[in-house]
Amino acid sequence: MGPGGDDGIADPGMEPTSPPEQLSGVAVVIIIAVGVQTFIMLFIFAKRQIMRFTIRSRRGPHVSVGQGGVKALRREIDRRLEYASHIRYEPRLGRVGSSENAAHKHRIVAVDKIAELDDIILKYDMQYYRPAGASIRSFLIECLAGPLVGLDPKHVHRFCDMYEHARHSYRQFGQLELNNYLNLLDELKSLVTRNTENKPSSPKKSSTPQHNKPLNRPKRRIATSTFSTANNSSTMIVQRNSTAVLVAADDLHMANSTQV
Repeated sequence: MGPGGDDGIADPGMEPTSPPEQLSGVAVVIIIAVGVQTFIMLFIFAKRQIMRFTIRSRRGPHVSVGQGGVKALRREIDRRLEYASHIRYEPRLGRVGSSENAAHKHRIVAVDKIAELDDIILKYDMQYYRPAGASIRSFLIECLAGPLVGLDPKHVHRFCDMYEHARHSYRQFGQLELNNYLNLLDELKSLVTRNTENKPSSPKKSSTPQHNKPLNRPKRRIATSTFSTANNSSTMIVQRNSTAVLVAADDLHMANSTQV
């Protein structure tokens, strides 16, 4: 036994520890390949899930339309599908021969009668056209400078309130409310008819500045004017808000011209 105790005595039951084994190059390459493959699989799975939720959350088909076709065809299909959400149409609620509920009969008549006012206003000028789904209140306020000139704006707001009551309100809309609505509608129709008969040939130019604001109606139709000369007659078509002029000649009698 040495002076330091039993440091020099080895335990016969314990085996001497061996140094850790080092991985070979082949094992390292296999581990890296498995890791890269796992990462690629997880990336592909996450991408497919993201694309799946994106397609399901948007308005449109849940599958890719036109898959396998040319790129131009797929773009045209997507464009038309996106445009379908912008289509507006106001159907006629009351149909001949249909059994209507008595609780909504007066409302249906009131909502369908607005089409008669649109037709009469359209006869005043093609410029005053209300697209489907457009606000009736803003449209009639714009008509105060044209078909509804001379009308008190309070009557416009009263008529629009009654229309919204018939279409959206939960309150009762009976025969009395329908009669008041029809009386005010007849007043507007008679005023538009009277203004159409007394419509000036050339509109007066306003001295007050007018702001160019976008109106909720389409542009004026193409105006055509025909003029004739000694040798030929031609038609000049001028598009509103455009600098392009298209001249279509009916009879071309020019010596140095090429027929088209």
